[in-house]
Amino acid sequence: MRKKLLPVFLGILSIIGFGSCSNFEGNQEIPSYIKIDAINLVQNNNIPQSSIEGFNTSLITDVWIYVDNINIGAFTLPCEIPILEEGSHKIDIRPGVKLNGIAMTRAEYPFYSYYSQTHNLIPGKTIDFGSLEVKYNDILTKFSLIELFESPSIEFTTDGVNPDSTNLITKINHIDSVEYGSYCGAMYLGKNQASYKIITDSMYVTNKDVLILELDYWCNIPFDIGIKGKTSSGSKDYYINAMRVNANSNKGWQKIYVVMGKVWQQLFYPDTFRVFFSPANPNNIDNGWVYIDNVKLIHKPNF
Repeated sequence: MRKKLLPVFLGILSIIGFGSCSNFEGNQEIPSYIKIDAINLVQNNNIPQSSIEGFNTSLITDVWIYVDNINIGAFTLPCEIPILEEGSHKIDIRPGVKLNGIAMTRAEYPFYSYYSQTHNLIPGKTIDFGSLEVKYNDILTKFSLIELFESPSIEFTTDGVNPDSTNLITKINHIDSVEYGSYCGAMYLGKNQASYKIITDSMYVTNKDVLILELDYWCNIPFDIGIKGKTSSGSKDYYINAMRVNANSNKGWQKIYVVMGKVWQQLFYPDTFRVFFSPANPNNIDNGWVYIDNVKLIHKPNF
């Protein structure tokens, strides 16, 4: 027996209200159905790095469904969704993610393409989409930072350390540690050692609409992610944390989408800023490690 799925909570990036089949007026009692197993991120040939292993990692957990541009709800994958319409209708299936890895902040992801086609809906019948494919929308998506740790140089340096000193982030290629490509980035922090920050060069962003940091990570100690920058009218540098990522050593590599716009806003949106990572060892374990890979700072085109 088919059960109608409950819409998940509204995400940060979306301000449209949740709906259900009750949004549609009329006397129809037997719904049509659409079934979706998964949504996978695939290569976009217009983005040169898109062919590199690891670049297209994703964690698409939900779909947001529109019928004739009317939002009928968000649904956790896989799903089978009842629609109280019949005949020819435009179906939009938009990928959704958990922002900051939190189930209560599910949202449509604006940097991915989405499925949009007209279908003939028949009461009692199911349209089975199986697994759909999406790409980064190269028109709406700009990458201020891409670090896949496959090139000889690294986009991160240790903050406040002389360039000739040892960099505290390094590339490793241990077969038991690397998940994507040949290398990943590694930070270490042992018992009673002082924390530190690794940081990017300055990045220039003027579009304030959405700012997301994507990365894959695996760690046995937590680490902080944030922005270093000056206020629009000030000269002092500030470090503002966006979130602390918890240890996940028993879970292996995971994907996260970190909302950076909130901390950027606290600096009053300076055009230039830097992104930092900082390992922490609150439990004073002997050999703390943080592995990161496929780091991307994404925003919409600058004005």
